[in-house]
Amino acid sequence: MPLVTDYNAVKDAYAQAAELGVALPVFCAEDRETLEAILASALKMAQEIGVEDLPIIPAWTCRYPSRGQMTLLTACGDPILGTKMMLSDLQLFASEDSPYRKLRIMPHLDHAFPWLDGDILNNFADKFASMMCDASEKPFEENIRLTSQYAERVKEKVVVEGAVDEIFESGGKSEKNEHTTVEQAKKFLSRTGVDIIVPNVGTEHRATADQVKYNSKRAKEISDAVGKVLCLHGTSSVNPKDLQKLPVDGFVKINVYTTLAVNGGQALVHKTLKNLGNIYSAEQLGELVQQGILGKKVLSEEYGETKKPIKPKLACVANPPRRDAWFEAVRDRCHDFLDIFNYKNFTESREK
Repeated sequence: MPLVTDYNAVKDAYAQAAELGVALPVFCAEDRETLEAILASALKMAQEIGVEDLPIIPAWTCRYPSRGQMTLLTACGDPILGTKMMLSDLQLFASEDSPYRKLRIMPHLDHAFPWLDGDILNNFADKFASMMCDASEKPFEENIRLTSQYAERVKEKVVVEGAVDEIFESGGKSEKNEHTTVEQAKKFLSRTGVDIIVPNVGTEHRATADQVKYNSKRAKEISDAVGKVLCLHGTSSVNPKDLQKLPVDGFVKINVYTTLAVNGGQALVHKTLKNLGNIYSAEQLGELVQQGILGKKVLSEEYGETKKPIKPKLACVANPPRRDAWFEAVRDRCHDFLDIFNYKNFTESREK
């Protein structure tokens, strides 16, 4: 089916998830392998539970200073080109010939600062299911002003997410990690008119490590006051035993990225290490052993996945094996989150 970008259809997907006790994970990507792995995780879950049209949210940042993903997608670093490439890939993945065609694919733009990504926020609103207008770097009142201006500009064109908390001290660079109060959340939601809010409940990924502790009680209090319209950022810092609490605590949208990169990157390196005898010549490996970079075991034709004789082999030096190692690891990690966040509850919608 076409990408799901109609405002009402996207709102319906969130409403359905909230009703079923499902939190929709938002998986960020900065390459095609991760993008497809995200969709593949949803397809795998769809096949397991017998629900073909599961919603899935691939996402990316643009010029976000902490990780400008669309500046990293291409070697030339053009964020507009990167955005167009990601959307083009998603359109192909949603086309009739694709195995992912029956999924409800809802692309999301994450952490778009209006003073950095205004062109994307304004010119691509009809291409996305949702967009995060992130003015949380500014003082609270300025954050509300900037966020409300954008929400009004694109009203009912795209689902808008806004971040409540003030991360930096006004006029300085020191970071804060003060938890969002119920009153702040209510004021931000009512005055900005956004559809989804990001409260700080201790997991903000820009906080220092010793401050990170998920505040379940505060999340529930905010959700009870404003409804199930909460999005969690900094999920990688949440204790694994707390993850299952998130849908119950009122989160309907949960951002995930760091753990995907870690699992994918480690799988890629592991695959490479096992194939050193298929990537280097015996002479090259010998030099690396002499330099103390590698151990003598790599010189054995029995090492890892080495296929005799030791020498570069096209099947191993080309990209596909490393692509597949990354893809499989990220797909499986995404699937873990779909399970944790109750995607199996979508079977209830099929039974009604």
